[in-house]
Amino acid sequence: EVKLPAGGWSSMSVEGLKEVKLPAGVTAKDLLHTAPYNAYNPQQNQTKHCYAKYNEFFRCSRVNGEDAKECMKIKQHFVSLCPVEWIEKWDQQREEGKFPGPL
Repeated sequence: EVKLPAGGWSSMSVEGLKEVKLPAGVTAKDLLHTAPYNAYNPQQNQTKHCYAKYNEFFRCSRVNGEDAKECMKIKQHFVSLCPVEWIEKWDQQREEGKFPGPL
């Protein structure tokens, strides 16, 4: 059972919370938008959807350029779906030429 502090949630300290590191080119405002419903991945576990959006972004950026509006929308989707640790790992694998995905 969770008990609220005397002053409510607003009086709680943020001490001890982990600071979130955003990927390059992503702002906190970008995180407010999540990916739309995907009929191919209707389950609650969005792992496949995350991976598909990550790959889709790099295919889009290869064709249209990384700063293209449609590519940035896809980037917002995968950033909202994927854990930061996965994105960092996949970026490192891409840089090393070891990424297993169909980029």
